[in-house]
Amino acid sequence: MGYIALYRKYRPDTFSSIIGQDNVTKILKNQIKNGKISHAYLFSGTRGTGKTSAAKVFARAINCLNPKDGEPCNECEVCKGILSGNITDVIEMDAASNNSVENIRQIRQEVVYATVDVKYRVYIIDEVHMLTTSAFNALLKTLEEPPENVVFILATTEQHKIPVTILSRCLKFDFNRLTEEDLYNRIKYVLECENIKYEDEACRYIAKLADGAARDALSILDRCISETKDILKYEDVQNIVGAIDKNIINKVIDSIINYDSLTAISCVDEIIKKGKDLRQFTFELTTEFLNRLIKTNENKDRYISIIDRLSSLDNDLKSTTRKEIVLKACLVQLCNFKQEKVHSISSNNSTQVDEIYQKKIENLEREVKELKEYIKNNKSIISDDKTEKKSNTKVNVTAKSNLEEEVKEENLTEFPNTEELKKAVIDKGKIRLYSALAGAKIYIDDVVRIITTNSFGYKLLTLDENAEVMAQILYEKYNVNKNILLELKNEKGDSISKIEKVLKDNNIEYTNLD
Repeated sequence: MGYIALYRKYRPDTFSSIIGQDNVTKILKNQIKNGKISHAYLFSGTRGTGKTSAAKVFARAINCLNPKDGEPCNECEVCKGILSGNITDVIEMDAASNNSVENIRQIRQEVVYATVDVKYRVYIIDEVHMLTTSAFNALLKTLEEPPENVVFILATTEQHKIPVTILSRCLKFDFNRLTEEDLYNRIKYVLECENIKYEDEACRYIAKLADGAARDALSILDRCISETKDILKYEDVQNIVGAIDKNIINKVIDSIINYDSLTAISCVDEIIKKGKDLRQFTFELTTEFLNRLIKTNENKDRYISIIDRLSSLDNDLKSTTRKEIVLKACLVQLCNFKQEKVHSISSNNSTQVDEIYQKKIENLEREVKELKEYIKNNKSIISDDKTEKKSNTKVNVTAKSNLEEEVKEENLTEFPNTEELKKAVIDKGKIRLYSALAGAKIYIDDVVRIITTNSFGYKLLTLDENAEVMAQILYEKYNVNKNILLELKNEKGDSISKIEKVLKDNNIEYTNLD
């Protein structure tokens, strides 16, 4: 048999060998042990975190003739048949290339037939978010009422693209992004199995480059060991993956700190001549700035702004064909972060720096003097204005839970600027408050009435700081100075009762159903 890539050779074949996903594997094993197999599962998470591997292990475990503690034995006839791909009742489909409604209709025609060799027919649909709208609609009915012997496992890296109607019919499992420590241990395990000597620093560097994906880590490792002679060294890994010379990275950082855009651009030209990857350069530049931010107590605000800009630069480079121009433009922008600074401070231009600072100090002193004079002459006006504004924005906020009485919304006057108000909340950076208002309705009469059916959103809205922000926006943008009444309207009583019944039937204790 030919050479097998490391990420395929060391693909997890049991739940216990899947790293960093204990939150998922524990529940799946318990379902198998208790015989409570659902008809549809959704595995979501970033690439290389074990979604497809977990789906294949699960397909073997529920059909295994000799399961052990919820794990497949991988020795029986069924397990071996699934591993070799000889059992036709376990179907793996890539939705990226099989995303039409005809592909799903074929599945609908197949599910009605009995299985041949196994207990459950399992459909593993990878990258399910790539299905067309028509294909999702065709899949919907099958997911809602599938035959008892059929299990669907949907895997995706973009859960937000899947229709809510599909999501609501699946058991959802979120796969964690793997930590560098998890990847480091996995890389060492593979190297030891392959009898390859290694430097510890080389393993940690590969784990860092993998960016949370085990498949990426093993692919990088595969490339490195193919070009390694006796031992996997840190320097060799850097050369193989095209890492940027640390001296160049430090030179660019010093150029940005000293506002020297010419030196920064010349460094980029040097990197391009050596054929290095510009996104890799951006990654290492951002990492080094983070390291310096942790160690320094000065210019923290500037470091944070630079890191934020470099983070967005990676997305810019990903979506453009003119990477060199975009990168150079960004570095010039960073080198001119504050226009009042000189580009490079050295002994040759210290006199110029002194003159600039002296002029700025004189201007500041003049402005402070003029401001004091203005405050002195207009003290009474400023005082009255502040008092009036404070009293105008003073509102009372009350809240009540209408879990038993119904709110008659048809008798209320709807606030005409609800969407604009929500946008104003976003503009103030209040993301959690915006999420609380997302499904809420706002009415206005003698009070501003905010009605929500979401208990979580209701708790956020009742916080004093959030109510204060709402009152401030209403007054500043719409000159509305009314008391605010928050109400929780119960529209999900039937659902709560059903959930409560399921919990009681399964002898599960609970404290707060909301």
